[in-house]
Amino acid sequence: MQGAYGDLLGRYFELPCAPALVMLPAPTTPFVATRITCLPDQLGMKQEIPPQDAFAVTLHLAGVSHHELWVRGRPSVVRGYAPGAISIVDLRDEVASYLGSPLDALHFYVPRALVDAVTDAAGLARVSGIACMPGLVDPVMENLGAAVLALLERPQRASSATSEHLAIAICAHLVHRFGSTADGDAAASLAPRHSRCMH
Repeated sequence: MQGAYGDLLGRYFELPCAPALVMLPAPTTPFVATRITCLPDQLGMKQEIPPQDAFAVTLHLAGVSHHELWVRGRPSVVRGYAPGAISIVDLRDEVASYLGSPLDALHFYVPRALVDAVTDAAGLARVSGIACMPGLVDPVMENLGAAVLALLERPQRASSATSEHLAIAICAHLVHRFGSTADGDAAASLAPRHSRCMH
């Protein structure tokens, strides 16, 4: 089954298509950024995303006054988001969105296997998950997202090396900042030399 990214993710949001950038094209662990834009006439309850072993990291490009994350058929997080705010969802849960206001966001599809690969390459214990307080504004993700957005808008400039370096930087940041080990501790810092080991 294809992961929840690109046009398939767009269909869950009832969009005919969704621009996407495959940043790490590994057959079993693709890392993909998808831009989801829902206008005022495209609001309401969206389709449930089938469970899969990956995380969805959303970076809001514009403010959202009302968004609901539904988990297993019930509302879980109901709030607004400022520009630059992020949220992280474990896609092993049955998740869906209710949009009460327009949405413009980058969705990063982060397979759990890729998170494991990043920690293995860094010589760290694997993290049990990545999570953050919904609505957190993370300047690092905001800057990395701006670079991804530039490549999405000018795909002719999106060389595989540039995309892969960005993907590894994003995944390493997510593991370092938001990863937790089985005992609940935050993941140790990834040194720059470790993040380069992913190639």
